[in-house]
Amino acid sequence: MKLKRWLPWLILVYLVTMLVLLPARVVYWLPLPNNIQLSQVSGSLWQGQAGQVVVDGNVINDLRWDWQVSSIFLGELVVDVDVPKQNNPFSLQGRLLASSTRVGAQNVKASGSLAALLEMAQTKLPLQTKGRWELDVNEYVVTAPGPVRWCDNLVGNARGDNIQVLVNGQWQSLGSFPVELGCHNNNSVALIMRGDNDLSLEVDAAINSQDIQASGTVKPTPRTPEGLAKLIQYMGQPDAQGRYSFRL
Repeated sequence: MKLKRWLPWLILVYLVTMLVLLPARVVYWLPLPNNIQLSQVSGSLWQGQAGQVVVDGNVINDLRWDWQVSSIFLGELVVDVDVPKQNNPFSLQGRLLASSTRVGAQNVKASGSLAALLEMAQTKLPLQTKGRWELDVNEYVVTAPGPVRWCDNLVGNARGDNIQVLVNGQWQSLGSFPVELGCHNNNSVALIMRGDNDLSLEVDAAINSQDIQASGTVKPTPRTPEGLAKLIQYMGQPDAQGRYSFRL
């Protein structure tokens, strides 16, 4: 009688144990999107590594993941991910989460080459640009995500370091550009630049999967490279404070 009482629990423990110990190679059997390919997979399904991940032709090496199995019983998927700096266009560490009501991230830190990021995002700037970027997100949440609904709560910041642009065949140094991250009222991601940089560049940008909109002002300062200051003058007439307006 005692065995019959405990048998369902023993079966449940056995099934959970088998699930936890599933090899990571089972991802080869999953119906992944056509634009994603994985190779050199090792470890377990819940704590493993992919030697190479290709997303839309962009290669990421040595991706590691660690699923928080206990979160599944609370109705949420939580995974810690790690992309090392070596042999990658960027590094990333942080926690990603998803449930039936929201997706988000916590304690995400990332950094990399600006030129590589622009290439991956297929973004072209008016001038050839290079430098480094950093991202630090404390918390990000979006409920009922969709093409234009990208943001319900976002606390974090970003930064461009040693930014340089190519002007008349010469690289001009622009210094650093801090950016605040947040959400706009229309649930797009907000990127705010306050003007504390060598160009006095102020920007308010809204981003979702359908559109990128940005407006702001720029004002040459004594720290602005001469060649770039001359280019800015072609943006039109400045206001009374010497600021040139733009909209993208």
